Amino acid sequence: MNEFEQVVLWAIEAIPEEFRPYLENTMFIVEESSAKGLMGLYEGATALGAGQSYPERITLYKSSHERASLTMQQLIDEVRRTILHEVGHHFGMEEDDLPY
Repeated sequence: MNEFEQVVLWAIEAIPEEFRPYLENTMFIVEESSAKGLMGLYEGATALGAGQSYPERITLYKSSHERASLTMQQLIDEVRRTILHEVGHHFGMEEDDLPY
């Protein structure tokens, strides 16, 4: 596991326990870059949707995070913010409702 993947794992493990059952069907994926310069992308139904059984995906884009971070702590903070942002989409929040 590379350093960026370890940072992603730490951020996922920091998600509060009470939310984890709602993320059991969510895959977290790391890709090198996004053609659109995104930090992350949520794909799938929201946790509020009834009867949805296909997996949701949260993709984190490594190069976007590295470009936005000068230090390891900034990278950790940025990955955490991105994961919280994309998990917010999973829970049905719109862009304007998200804190990050």
